[in-house]
Amino acid sequence: MEAVVPEVTICDLSFPHPSVLLVTLNKPKSLNCLPILGHKELENVWRWMDLNPNITVGIITGSGRAFCGGADLREWANTPVKDQGWLPPSGFGGISTRTGRKPIIAAVNGISVGGGTEMVVNCDIAVASEDAKLVLPDVKVGLTVLGGALPRLVRTIGRQRATLMSLTGRPILARQALEWGLVSVIAKDPVEEAIRIAMEIVENSPDALLATRDGLLMGWNGMGADEAGRYFVEKWWPCLQSGHNSKEGVNAFLERRKPRWVPSKL
Repeated sequence: MEAVVPEVTICDLSFPHPSVLLVTLNKPKSLNCLPILGHKELENVWRWMDLNPNITVGIITGSGRAFCGGADLREWANTPVKDQGWLPPSGFGGISTRTGRKPIIAAVNGISVGGGTEMVVNCDIAVASEDAKLVLPDVKVGLTVLGGALPRLVRTIGRQRATLMSLTGRPILARQALEWGLVSVIAKDPVEEAIRIAMEIVENSPDALLATRDGLLMGWNGMGADEAGRYFVEKWWPCLQSGHNSKEGVNAFLERRKPRWVPSKL
């Protein structure tokens, strides 16, 4: 692995495959609620993943019966007002407003509350357990969603569904979340399914993955289709053409063999 592995206290880091980073929130007794310093800790983890050429994709999940219970409100109540709701530039859990270079899959293993749901909304792929619930209950405790999820939620599921979810605080069950497009897949074991998806991603060109994800983010972040299309080609096509992996991919296809990718230098 490249560089020094970040120090972590609120999660465990593991590698189900050398190119797949699994981040497991490890505070099940508190439903994996995140303290203020936990956001910076996770931001450092995702930044390390982005800079490590040997890691292609990340997965985040929770231990116990919850994915993430949101902010630690006990800590919130004892925090100076000026520091309440503080988040790093990448948002709740280092994910809710993250752009980054590499994809993150949410393996939603149970209930997801507040900021936990905000992370799910901005993950690249979300796999939910059959009993998963996604909730934005902030209005019920006199607060509001601070991690940037509201406009993203509108883009994902539409204004009326986003309004129903966020103004009532009503829990959205896994099947409904799938129907709405809030999660990608439902699985009996969401971590196992997330790893399976990650392994499919790892099989592809590291350069092409970076470029393709960036093109998707252009649409996610609101660029017009024509503008984004032109910018995408100008930004990425010369890089891909001059790199080893594009040549290797075409040659492997013509020679009917598995491509031998090298870590991306883009």
